[in-house]
Amino acid sequence: MIHYHKTKSWVINLIIRDVRPEDNEKLLEIEKSSAQEGKIWLTSYRTDFFEKSRYFREGFFFVAENEGDGEIIGCAGAGFAYYSLKGEKVKGAYLYGLRTNPKFRLKVAFWLKALVKRMTDVLQDSDGVFAFSSVKTDNGRSAKITRHLGFFPERVFNIYAVPVIRNPRVKGTLVDYSPSIDELSTIFESASLKGDLVPLDLSETFFPKLLEQRRIRLMSFGSARAVMWDTTGQTDFSISKLNGGLKPLHKVLRGVSITIPAIRVPRIGQPIKSWQVIELSYDDKKDGEKLVRALHNAAWRENVHLLTFGEDSEEKRVRSLLGVLTFKLPFQIMTINRENKPLGLRKIPIWPPTL
Repeated sequence: MIHYHKTKSWVINLIIRDVRPEDNEKLLEIEKSSAQEGKIWLTSYRTDFFEKSRYFREGFFFVAENEGDGEIIGCAGAGFAYYSLKGEKVKGAYLYGLRTNPKFRLKVAFWLKALVKRMTDVLQDSDGVFAFSSVKTDNGRSAKITRHLGFFPERVFNIYAVPVIRNPRVKGTLVDYSPSIDELSTIFESASLKGDLVPLDLSETFFPKLLEQRRIRLMSFGSARAVMWDTTGQTDFSISKLNGGLKPLHKVLRGVSITIPAIRVPRIGQPIKSWQVIELSYDDKKDGEKLVRALHNAAWRENVHLLTFGEDSEEKRVRSLLGVLTFKLPFQIMTINRENKPLGLRKIPIWPPTL
């Protein structure tokens, strides 16, 4: 499919095509140079652009390219999976990876329209019931584009970023470095009874890969339990810019971390290694607090900079365990479906790890 776009200064023969393995380096460079907007600007340091796509059972990814010189203008894709929705198991698509080559940042509309048309055709021909996307609430440009695509804002899911603190070992902490797929699946199936967008087919693709790579752990203390995903080397990123009051706060914390090495606060532009705590639950709050301290201890010993947690914005159970040095990154969850109306999502009880 070729689209011609012409201005006074340049002409582009636009084609929309499937992504190719040899696009990896170009796409990584675009991702690295196109920091997100908002109070915290993040830049990716991944080495495999296609890492996320390997965790979905099926999907697609397209690039918009100038046929004349082969330059990639932008890209986006979707992965299909089964999710809980209103108490049922339904097939949905997660849209991700929308990136614009910074050279074409002021000329988004012409290629995005063609790309969206191609993606819409594929989604309509699929057996998916709905599609959803996530956008940082303070990233106005991406939110505007997503709304333009016909997505409805549904819920806000908070991601909490916590600098790793040097804590003593917590006696009584249990760590399973090779939890069974059945045990992990049961955790997600139980969560699906409490809300929506809980992925229900991770046992087919996601968990086996993580277990093979020894990247997932099940930690517990008393009544508290955490499912931790070691994302170091896979989703490393840096903070490229801080706005508002966060900039002076970072400067103070960075100075403290150098003077008193008991907290890891990376400098601006430094690649950050992180662990993603997919699920954290407890009956006794004291158990939860001790388990969080145990997570910090383990992360410190393995030279990790950041722990990330998540929960629905209407919940505060996880946030109440994390302390003062917690940075909140709210993500707007937006959906689209064949009936062209909001789904009315219930709370999202567990962090969809491919989000």
